[in-house]
Amino acid sequence: MSYDLCEELIIEIFSRLPSKSLLRFRSVSKSLCACIDSPDFIGLHTLRSPKRVLMIHQFPYEREEHLKNIYTLHAQGQFPNNPYTEIPQIKFPFSFKIIGSCNGIICICGNGDLHLWNPSVRRIVTIHDLSSWCRRYYECISAGVLGFGFDPIINDYKILRITTPTSYIYSMKTRTWRVIASPVTPLITFVKLDQCLFDGALHWVVKRYLTDARDECDYFIMKFGLSLEVFSTIELPEPSWETSVVTIIKGCLGVISSDNRDRSWIWVRREDNNTDSWCVAYKLDTNPFKGASRVFQITPNDELLYNVHCNGIRVYNLGTKGLSTLVASSEPSTSLVDMDVCVENLGLLDKGNT
Repeated sequence: MSYDLCEELIIEIFSRLPSKSLLRFRSVSKSLCACIDSPDFIGLHTLRSPKRVLMIHQFPYEREEHLKNIYTLHAQGQFPNNPYTEIPQIKFPFSFKIIGSCNGIICICGNGDLHLWNPSVRRIVTIHDLSSWCRRYYECISAGVLGFGFDPIINDYKILRITTPTSYIYSMKTRTWRVIASPVTPLITFVKLDQCLFDGALHWVVKRYLTDARDECDYFIMKFGLSLEVFSTIELPEPSWETSVVTIIKGCLGVISSDNRDRSWIWVRREDNNTDSWCVAYKLDTNPFKGASRVFQITPNDELLYNVHCNGIRVYNLGTKGLSTLVASSEPSTSLVDMDVCVENLGLLDKGNT
């Protein structure tokens, strides 16, 4: 450490710097490298880092039949336009699907494997154990459900694999899978694959058929606590309405539902007198979120970013009711296929490959 600044002040300054700068400063000295690589510093830096919008662009690569990905990172509120001025467009070696993200670490499924990926430091850790199962998941949603999150009690990243009759959980600390009890609700019901990580638990929207003929159904939320590793359910305020998305709205767990007149309702779950209850946050006369799978509130001014299957990524302003579609990269034959919101983070710095 420098003789002119105390260690506490150096940590205070460095924890507010971007990841790219910290990667360079690791080569200054062994003591500074050890400081930046320490779990305490990585945790502090994560808390103070800004959120970024990760955009995934898919395009044919070097005349191969397989599709490849480009990804770009954007500041909140900085939506990509064409051309992407001063925004690096980074090629990824294979096409993938995002499972979930936490603390800047993104779990992806692609190339026949599961991977943990940190785009801020360009590190990726491959998990080979489920290569054949992961390939089925990537190609067919009936293979089961995957989830990813962080256990704050033991400071461990976990990957959840839900199947019947047995489910499994992977620990990043031990690098092993172990068996856990599957949810009571059978997976013959349709589980929306896009998760929401909120308050230390994973959440999915589940469509439950009420008759063998599958002509009646309702919806609820399946919840999995990452510390206790127990499944539970949350009933929805209007279970008969079509619910496609569970997300975070204004710091609360929220869902987007539509009634039989194709109007949208955004509900949030708040604590009132030590009990959780649903209340209406927004009511819309239209359904701009029809077909949406992942929804993020990316700015304080009521703008929601979401992707629609086969129709790109859109931004909807809840205040002005304005709807816009984001433009893909300037690369030829490119389309926007996925997105996520993550923070700059130094995780996986001592693991994986660049």
